[in-house]
Amino acid sequence: MKIPDFTQIKRMFSGWKLTGLVLLLYVVFTVILTYPVAFTIGTAIPNWGGDAFQWMDTLWYTNYAIFHPEITTLTHNNMIYYPTGIPVTPFPSAFNQIITLVLLPICQIHVIYSLLWLLTFILAAFGTYLLVRYLTHNDYAAFLAGIIFAFIPYHLLHGMGHLGAATIQWIPFCALFFMKVFREGGIKNCILAGIFYILVAMSDTQYMVFMGIFIVLLFIYENYVNISSNRGFKFEAHKSILIKYLIIGVVAFSVILPLTMSDIQVASSEGNYLKPNATEVVTYSTDLMSFFLPSVLHPVFGGLVEPVNQNFTGNAAENATYIGYTVLLLSIFGLYVFRKDITARFWGLIAIIFSLLSMGPVLHVNGETVFTVFKISVPLPHLILYYLVPFIENSRTTGRFFIVAALAFAVLAGYGCSELLKRYDTKKIIIVIILCAFIIFEYLGVPYPTSPIDPPAFYQKIGQDPDHYALLEIPVTANYTAGVNIIYYQTIHGKAIVGGQSARTLKTAYYFEPNTQFIRDLTFNLSVPQDIVNQNDTDVGNSILHYYNIRYIILHKNYLSEDQLQATESYLAQCNPLLPKVYEDDSLVVYGQNQTLQNDTGVVLGTGWNRIENYAGTPSRWISNNASILVYSDNARFTWLNFTAISFAKERPISIALNNKSIGSYHIAPSYSNVSIPIEIHKGMNSLDIISQEGCERPVDNVSYNSMDTRCLGIALQNISIPLSME
Repeated sequence: MKIPDFTQIKRMFSGWKLTGLVLLLYVVFTVILTYPVAFTIGTAIPNWGGDAFQWMDTLWYTNYAIFHPEITTLTHNNMIYYPTGIPVTPFPSAFNQIITLVLLPICQIHVIYSLLWLLTFILAAFGTYLLVRYLTHNDYAAFLAGIIFAFIPYHLLHGMGHLGAATIQWIPFCALFFMKVFREGGIKNCILAGIFYILVAMSDTQYMVFMGIFIVLLFIYENYVNISSNRGFKFEAHKSILIKYLIIGVVAFSVILPLTMSDIQVASSEGNYLKPNATEVVTYSTDLMSFFLPSVLHPVFGGLVEPVNQNFTGNAAENATYIGYTVLLLSIFGLYVFRKDITARFWGLIAIIFSLLSMGPVLHVNGETVFTVFKISVPLPHLILYYLVPFIENSRTTGRFFIVAALAFAVLAGYGCSELLKRYDTKKIIIVIILCAFIIFEYLGVPYPTSPIDPPAFYQKIGQDPDHYALLEIPVTANYTAGVNIIYYQTIHGKAIVGGQSARTLKTAYYFEPNTQFIRDLTFNLSVPQDIVNQNDTDVGNSILHYYNIRYIILHKNYLSEDQLQATESYLAQCNPLLPKVYEDDSLVVYGQNQTLQNDTGVVLGTGWNRIENYAGTPSRWISNNASILVYSDNARFTWLNFTAISFAKERPISIALNNKSIGSYHIAPSYSNVSIPIEIHKGMNSLDIISQEGCERPVDNVSYNSMDTRCLGIALQNISIPLSME
């Protein structure tokens, strides 16, 4: 069968027909090269490691927060780490969040996730096609470039769970209109460049920063070209360039600033929880060897490169900088042939600069960052950016800079391909097919990893319950894989969860579980018979559940060993009153509050307590400035508050309040002393507040203590007792 030549195809398909054909082909390639994702929509999602489940909860949460402002907000998530919740960035991927908001009334969240995921490949390919067609005027070369950018291992590996990082489709559209601004100017192109930059920012805030750097480099480059071509500085020429970029800035930041204002406020604050430890930036930098190794997903080479990949710091996704030898050769050829073309030279610079930036602040080679007997580390350009570019320190995954380099390589490969096709005009289709075949083989990642969607029936049941309450799910905090799956189940039942999983948040988010009796023992599978309150935690278990409105304790069999499950159930069997088992299947055991026997007599630690510690075998807890004790009583009564206390470093005065009324002040010495205070409590819940009037000190701040303890310590208490048996 004779293959039709280019002229015949141009005659058959032109204008919108050609555009439709290209889009259709990219849909077909997406279905094939991400197999079996398209065939499992509704029953599974693309995922490897669990992050995808967390992303589904993030997408669902936007809708929930908007329609339940009395429960939670876009900037503070009260649905995880209940009861305190955690601060969150409201728009980690606004584009995906808005699409989810629109589709959620008619589609399940896992279906929406898979559709959004597939869309990233189709539109990324099409956007690159439009960009390279504009630059080379060659549809075949442009089509090949679309394949390169859309199915590069970076995209496939981040697609395993990082939806924001996988949302790369607006980057080539943004670059297209910035190229038009560079080459043509015009208000229309400036406005469209600004709009597509907004879409990049709405995909992932890191990409907003990366493309921001791209735009700054283009601005500098355009001014440089202008000076070179005019043989000197011409004010009017540079003024027109500045005006173009000012128009873009006004368009873009009129939307971007409102979307990112919350993030900017957090990043500018002293409590910037978005900023990772500097060592994490080094850990998640790209290894030099990863540029030359195929993906671990490759069906032929994946097993061979896996042992080498394990030497790298970070993870496989953050070391996904393999561009492929076919693309590399095409890019070098294209850059050489078009070396006098100012646009091609710019893309060559972008490929080099962003490849270097992806390697982080210091060079990594096979997992090593220190070389020779002299222990030398090689600094890289990212180190300068870290200190100069605002908010770049909040990004710990420098390997993601590579996505801009990947687009540059796709463009340069397009230039190279277009030149080949000019030289072998009669064999255009055959050459493109051969090049596509080589590139696809190098990028191959099928069958693509998927995870089944099979939530336990219990969640469907409680999802129909209109009441708002919380769930204590074991082990949501202690086990990451369990945690992200459990968070996803929230999209089905819509209830708050004690604990959870979050990449970055304030340390205070983790205080409730380890510092709350009964909850602590269940969450961390501990066997601690006594806290600083002289009572068994199992005796106040039902009271704690009742006070915090935690209706169910859910044990996940698949994530607990037999010993852990047996120990947890044995612990629950000791509760007084007994907590009823209300549901069990192959994956869950569920216990509920005892609604029949409400034992609301007991003492529970409230907020403000540090972790439990043992001093001379006695459980103790420090407070910084103040802490509370909750006292449940079935009757009004006179009783005593008894405790042993010690002050940190010096004598400190404390005041004690009962139900917001002061009942006395005392001085606590830096040695253990016993305190007994008569109190009158009423029926129901009573709150005792212990306040360190002179605050606290950090041991680390005083060199004479020779301590690395960064906690602020005021008073430590132990042996708290409040007799509740006397009238």
